[in-house]
Amino acid sequence: MSNIHKNKIAFYIGPSNSGKDTFFKKSLSLYEVLPIVLLTTRPPRPGEVEGREYYFKTKERMDFLDRNGELIERRDYNTMNGIWSYATGKESIDLEKYNYLTPNTWAAYKKFLEVYPKECLVPIYFQLDKGIRLQRALDREKESTNSDYAEMCRRFLADEQDFTNDMIDLYKPLIINNNGSIEETMEQIDDIMVRKLGILPKQN
Repeated sequence: MSNIHKNKIAFYIGPSNSGKDTFFKKSLSLYEVLPIVLLTTRPPRPGEVEGREYYFKTKERMDFLDRNGELIERRDYNTMNGIWSYATGKESIDLEKYNYLTPNTWAAYKKFLEVYPKECLVPIYFQLDKGIRLQRALDREKESTNSDYAEMCRRFLADEQDFTNDMIDLYKPLIINNNGSIEETMEQIDDIMVRKLGILPKQN
């Protein structure tokens, strides 16, 4: 019998400074899940390794994969160095063998629903008080060597538009309340990963 319906892709979803990226890294070290490695057309940065940070593709190869239906989703960004594309390739995921975890967006989750059965996909939403999120954004910006408070405010306001209760009502994610301590949040994550999804902790 196929394992595809037993194994899951868990999505950590939330606005900037909601904690999803921090807890994504912690979760990778604690549970038997793999990250979904994206494809990109941008050149590798120093220290990046093929297949670890990204699968690096030429624009021609990315376009070929797109035309042939090998991409789940694709995003193109107009940068100072031209258009750089980021995408999720179908060949990057093997649900027959593995569980996966990805910090992602509602838009990407919607694209995954077009490819995989809904029971394989688990949206997990990081929810917290707006004031706490804004304070965390300010604290992070203060610690940065290249503080950009205008960009921080733009991102905060944009996320207010992108992450609404309408999306929660539509997709009915599992909710993580991240207003408290790291330990309190990890207890909620552990309950979801182990008890609700049946994903095993890593053995030390």
